[in-house]
Amino acid sequence: MAPGSALSHLRRAIRTTLCDVSSRIIGLPSSSVSVIALNDELSLFEETRGLALTLNRTASDVWALADGRASVDSVIACLAAAYGTTPAVIRDDVITAVDELEAAEVLLPASG
Repeated sequence: MAPGSALSHLRRAIRTTLCDVSSRIIGLPSSSVSVIALNDELSLFEETRGLALTLNRTASDVWALADGRASVDSVIACLAAAYGTTPAVIRDDVITAVDELEAAEVLLPASG
């Protein structure tokens, strides 16, 4: 399966899962960011600031699920199910990914 279609498949699968747990909402990806998929990783480029980031699998999946509606807890629960593990195992990785993507200003703060 091609990287783009794999992300689309994961996004569709997660959207159909009942994982809506209340917590901080993850914002939208910045429209000024270009994305290149490389296997299980994504490379992000923000030309105006000369910013380049390479995301690991977990951060790539967080990026793919960032829609301005998904909560951190729902992403943790859904990715844990997709990875065949428990939320406790990936919780810190997901929170770190969200925090770092927001700090780099490639994920916009959620409104509201």
